[in-house]
Amino acid sequence: MRVTVLVTLLNDPRVAATLDSLRAQSRPPDEILVADGGSRPDHLKPLLEAAARDDRVRIETCPGSVAETRNLALPMSTGDVIAFLDSDEVAPPGWLEALVAPIEAGAADFTGGPTRPLREPRTRSERYVNDFDAWFYPNVVAKDPTMTPMGNSAWRRAVFDAIGNFDDRLVWGGEDYDVNLRAVAAGFRGAYVPEAWVWHDQSHLSSFRRILRRKYRYSVGATVAYLKNGVLGAKAGGAAATAARFRHPYEWANVVVKPVALVAGWLKWRRLRKVKP
Repeated sequence: MRVTVLVTLLNDPRVAATLDSLRAQSRPPDEILVADGGSRPDHLKPLLEAAARDDRVRIETCPGSVAETRNLALPMSTGDVIAFLDSDEVAPPGWLEALVAPIEAGAADFTGGPTRPLREPRTRSERYVNDFDAWFYPNVVAKDPTMTPMGNSAWRRAVFDAIGNFDDRLVWGGEDYDVNLRAVAAGFRGAYVPEAWVWHDQSHLSSFRRILRRKYRYSVGATVAYLKNGVLGAKAGGAAATAARFRHPYEWANVVVKPVALVAGWLKWRRLRKVKP
């Protein structure tokens, strides 16, 4: 199968390390498509340098939200399989080979893998983020393919042909959960691949305030996606169980954040559902 790795970008110079890691894969991608959401010219310099060194690298201007950028980029890609990698992630040499193996073998239609911290934590907040991810992937994603983050995943193109692209109304996030839910509802099979891990730089989450802000944004996006797909009740129960099972003082922030985000998400969905996707 021909494989495209799609990297979305907006003003993130870390993408240079991402592209370097893709050129070192044991299973080389056939195409590396960088979808730029509207970066400043100085942030495009490392991309232009990378493209000059490797004719597999293509840079396309795809302005908009993450969902809009991906929707514009998907028709530009040429792969039978589309792998997604974020600009703050670095893939070890065996990543792509492990990630696409179940798809090429016919055992799955989409796959996802975990993340590992790129560097040692410098604050208690960074340590919390790292510890949560180390718990979340084997205990949640491995058991529920609808929880697969898009940033480290691979998909047969036929899935998007069947269910449609990302819902660009979901500007607050949740567009990845929405795609997962629609894919599973349509009968497509997801698989968790623990060997397909990537290093993830989350050093920007260096304070409790930043973590709280991200929790709120993600919770609003997830609420909208769950309401759209009619699974809010089941997913809300799962979120409560997660807070109870992963014990950390920061997790109790969910007691404050999630009820507020639930209301905000419900109000947003009431407005969004009147807008044609």
